[in-house]
Amino acid sequence: MLTRTENLPSVARRIAAGQMLIEGASVNTVADSLHLSAQTVRRYKSIVEGGGIDALKQMSVGGRPSVLNQAALSWIASALLGSAREHGFPSDTWTNGRVRELISRQFGVHYSRVYTWQIVSNLGLGHRLSKSAR
Repeated sequence: MLTRTENLPSVARRIAAGQMLIEGASVNTVADSLHLSAQTVRRYKSIVEGGGIDALKQMSVGGRPSVLNQAALSWIASALLGSAREHGFPSDTWTNGRVRELISRQFGVHYSRVYTWQIVSNLGLGHRLSKSAR
């Protein structure tokens, strides 16, 4: 259910950059093609030269470790597969705001809208959130 690290968009782009570099593309070509900074591509090039694509795969995806452990993520996934009404909301629909509120109530942590979306997406459940009516 959780997205493997190498399937995250940032990691996939990193791997694509490494592949292009191995195939002989210039730093500037890779940077332009993948919308990366030349400095980032030079760093990737150095890593690839030292350890190949596997070394790029082993890089951290950044950020601090999540407060939510695997059990918490599984609980959130189970909740999202059910109705929002089961968790005290006035309708069955899940929204980003409701997921944020649920996480806050259940685990005592407060996440941004963007990070909440990332959690739900990484669980493979982004389709469960309704689109906002802007």
